[in-house]
Amino acid sequence: MSAPESTGRAAPERKGPRRAVTLALVGMTLLALLAVTFRLRLDPNVASLLPDQGEAAALRRYVRGFGGGDLAVVLIEGPDPETVAKVAEGVATELGKRPSVARAADRVDTSRALDPMLAFRHADPRAMERLRGALTPEGMRARLAESRAMLLAPGSGAAAEMLAADPLRLGQLVYEGADIGAGVRTQPDGAFATDDGKAHLVLAEPRGQALRGVDARRFVEDTEAVLAPLRQAHPEMRLGLTGGHAIAAATESMLTRDLSISSTIAMVLASLVFALIFRRVRALVAVMPPLLLGTVWTAAVAAALPRGLSGIAVAFMSVVVGVGVDTGVHVYAALLEARRAGLPPREAARAARAKTARGVLFAAGTAAAAFGALAFSSIEAMQQLGLLCAAGELLTAVAIVLVTPEVGALLERKPPPPPAPVRWTDAFAWLSGTRRRAALLAFVALLPVVAVFLGAAPGLSDSIVAVRPKELEPLKVQQAVFDAFGGKRGQWVVLVADRDLERARARGDRIAETLSAMKDDVEAVDALTALAPAKETQEARFAARDAQDLPAKANELEKALVETGFAPARFAGALDAMRAPTRDLVQIEDLRKGTASILLSRYLGMDEGEPLVALYVRPREVPGATARVEEALRRTDPHAMLTGYARLEVVLRQSLSQDLPKIAGVAAVLVVAALAMSLRRVRDVVIAAVVVLCEIAAVLLLVRILGIPLHAYDALVLPVLLGITVDEGMFLLYRAREVDGGQAGAPGLEHDVIRETLRDEGPPVAATALTTATGFAALTLCRFEGLRDLGLVGALGSVAGLVVALVVVPAGLRLWKA
Repeated sequence: MSAPESTGRAAPERKGPRRAVTLALVGMTLLALLAVTFRLRLDPNVASLLPDQGEAAALRRYVRGFGGGDLAVVLIEGPDPETVAKVAEGVATELGKRPSVARAADRVDTSRALDPMLAFRHADPRAMERLRGALTPEGMRARLAESRAMLLAPGSGAAAEMLAADPLRLGQLVYEGADIGAGVRTQPDGAFATDDGKAHLVLAEPRGQALRGVDARRFVEDTEAVLAPLRQAHPEMRLGLTGGHAIAAATESMLTRDLSISSTIAMVLASLVFALIFRRVRALVAVMPPLLLGTVWTAAVAAALPRGLSGIAVAFMSVVVGVGVDTGVHVYAALLEARRAGLPPREAARAARAKTARGVLFAAGTAAAAFGALAFSSIEAMQQLGLLCAAGELLTAVAIVLVTPEVGALLERKPPPPPAPVRWTDAFAWLSGTRRRAALLAFVALLPVVAVFLGAAPGLSDSIVAVRPKELEPLKVQQAVFDAFGGKRGQWVVLVADRDLERARARGDRIAETLSAMKDDVEAVDALTALAPAKETQEARFAARDAQDLPAKANELEKALVETGFAPARFAGALDAMRAPTRDLVQIEDLRKGTASILLSRYLGMDEGEPLVALYVRPREVPGATARVEEALRRTDPHAMLTGYARLEVVLRQSLSQDLPKIAGVAAVLVVAALAMSLRRVRDVVIAAVVVLCEIAAVLLLVRILGIPLHAYDALVLPVLLGITVDEGMFLLYRAREVDGGQAGAPGLEHDVIRETLRDEGPPVAATALTTATGFAALTLCRFEGLRDLGLVGALGSVAGLVVALVVVPAGLRLWKA
């Protein structure tokens, strides 16, 4: 044979190009490793998991503008109130000394010794009505009678000084009856504590951005350094940390774990499946190095992402590992076939590359195109996932086509043994052995399609579980805070953006007053105006105060004091204040100097150079409340943005309803076009398309039967399965042509053609599908619910695609005869 001579002549000619290719691969890999080592970072920012439009876009602004979260909160719970209070005070003191903490406090100054005339600046409309009532002659006498009773009660010494400055207790009417709250509920001494004192909070303002990993980790480390010795000293107490920085640090840690574990398990499982089905363990040595190359190259692409790798895009590693093995299966199988045909190793390598390059690169391109359809998603994380998986498909396929034949040629110096007999494929051949059985088989395969068409598809689930993983410890602490202090999830955020901060504050004040008046629909309003109203708001409230003619009211109060048994001389200061009421305006700068300054970061933020003012609203769970609150907000300030995690379910459903048709349509067009260009026969294109259709329908039914949540992340994997699983049908149809001598589908199609096709191509197809399934299945070990669901759907799709291909392709070949 001339093959050896040909190999000898070709070697010198190919030495230069092969050396250039080798150097290029080494150079690319070194650069990729450098990029991965120094630039790859995980992004704990939930903004990437949200759509880029509507309320979700407003939530993205809120997350960015407020550093990724609210104030940090340390929860301290224990059986002894005195010990809990002492520990809380110590935690606040020690945290305040840490470099990563701007300030920390376990209490705020709640002294109400403020001039009662200045209390008017904090009076919302309902409080103003109460003040007007207290300043009527009848109201004065009723209030003074209550004040007298307070002074006559045992232990009234502390109240005497307060009543001397404010006999009508006007400040009490403003503050204790306020409809607009500010921050965390406090006790009379200003402590952030429950009524029984068994739970205290320490609020901390961390330095830096929660969404910057270094800042988040530094704050959590400093806090844990404070809490760790206290946990040992007080084992009976619970000390937990929550807030934006803690959630971000825990999310990044979770993503790091998920990435490392899922990718490692995917590699191990794919190797095991490959070895068990392919029955040539040494083939792993030829497939794994280029698979690692492709994965490293893809990770380098991830390192180039400007904001880091998002929570969902972490899945790319497992997907690339699982799907990438597919190419190696076909290339190495072609190499073994060439060696068994008598070709020497080098010639066999070239023959394997020549035979498979077009097919596997075409298949990789089809899958990459399907992944690329995710670019039409409005969710940045899904765009990232599509980009990385598409790049991984192509880069891994190129690496395997270039490297695997060369390594295989070194491993297969001796002629390989004959392929081990395959028997399991005979069962599928028997099922389509006659036209009647083939027709019955086709009917069964199409039943899921009919069921889905009739409405058996699963509904969409609550998508928020995929945004904020419930297993994160800071979120558990957050729930414990809600349980102890009476709060609950479901809070909305109203965001006001304006180039002028003072104007933004005034707009926020108007919104707060409007919503606080809706007692039947709004449970609570938490806004900056309770601490520091805007200048415009204060001026309006002082104007309303002055309209009461307070000098005249002072004369009436003096008269009422006499009638209720008080000596007016003891209240000279209060009377003088009413006759010449002060008009001092509270400034933000004044607030920053006191203990309440720690609350400011809850309400004021900055995004893209524009000040943001946030209000927090909790609507009541009554019919129509949501619509009425939304309408009131639109009427009060049409430019205000309504958002919040509690509203994400509706937002993500809307996003999915828009994204899914676009992505499915693009993926379907790309896959059909790829099938047409690759198979070039109407029969084969139709059979391959039916395989994919039946597979998607089967997956939808399995998702419903198994109760897998279908949300905005795993649902978008369904169209991608069109490109991933089309390979099985394509390679079976290719093999049928070869077995039938290029005449598959002709009148003479025999039973042995189908049986031989399944025996030859069944194991490689099973290997490719199951390695892909293992890549997705590895994601089920992730702690991130969104990744787990995505992995389950992908694994089900890969297995379903294999079974459907092994059923539909033989049945289609049997039934469709020219």
